[in-house]
Amino acid sequence: MSMPSGTARTATAKILVVDDDAGIREKLLLALRRNGWETEAAGDGRDALSRLGQQRFDVVVTDIQMPRMDGLTLLRAIRSLPQPMPVVVQTTLLDPMLEDLLVQAGAFRVLMKGCHVGDLIRTVAEASTTNAPASA
Repeated sequence: MSMPSGTARTATAKILVVDDDAGIREKLLLALRRNGWETEAAGDGRDALSRLGQQRFDVVVTDIQMPRMDGLTLLRAIRSLPQPMPVVVQTTLLDPMLEDLLVQAGAFRVLMKGCHVGDLIRTVAEASTTNAPASA
């Protein structure tokens, strides 16, 4: 699977995928790797924060509903880092109020979980060329 036309990404962008569902997590990792990105995985927000404390990632792709630490709490924690990276949030519960809350909290983009893989790839490509989350 090649990168959709019209997208660009940093050469060695490193993506952290955060989802408590191992099947979904593996599917996302595979799609991102096929498009040339380095990837790592975390099973929840706490695990993700631990990994973020150990190494630098260019983009985080996270689920919203997870045990121990949800995606919104993770997003807010990432925004408080000295060098925050863009966060793409995936959710099955997309509604306008939730989307507004996530965008206000600093999400780069909010996608429906299970969206077409091309949409995710384009979003990650765009986010990987950004030095900071979109809006505060």
